[in-house]
Amino acid sequence: MKVYKYTGTGNNGTIAWALQRISGIVLIIALGYHLLGKIMTKAGGGFLEGSNSFLMAALWLFVTFHAFNGLKMVTDDYVSRKGTRFILYLIYWTLALIILGLSKSLF
Repeated sequence: MKVYKYTGTGNNGTIAWALQRISGIVLIIALGYHLLGKIMTKAGGGFLEGSNSFLMAALWLFVTFHAFNGLKMVTDDYVSRKGTRFILYLIYWTLALIILGLSKSLF
């Protein structure tokens, strides 16, 4: 087992860091595209009104991934006990599935 500097307690910091940056870039581009489309069409109403449901589903998926990957990274860095980390991961997965399940009703 190789131990790298600054990988956190979970020893998987590099991959999580890269995925966090990639999902952040995708979110910036997707949100920019979405908001620019809203401004150009002057659509009134709510944030999701008149949107392409496939793009909005992808956006929600990336938002959820980005948020919960960030929580996982913080947990990896600051929680050293494997049992506590497992319970927190279980809570994160449950919340992510609930959020994605509830977001389906928005489309």
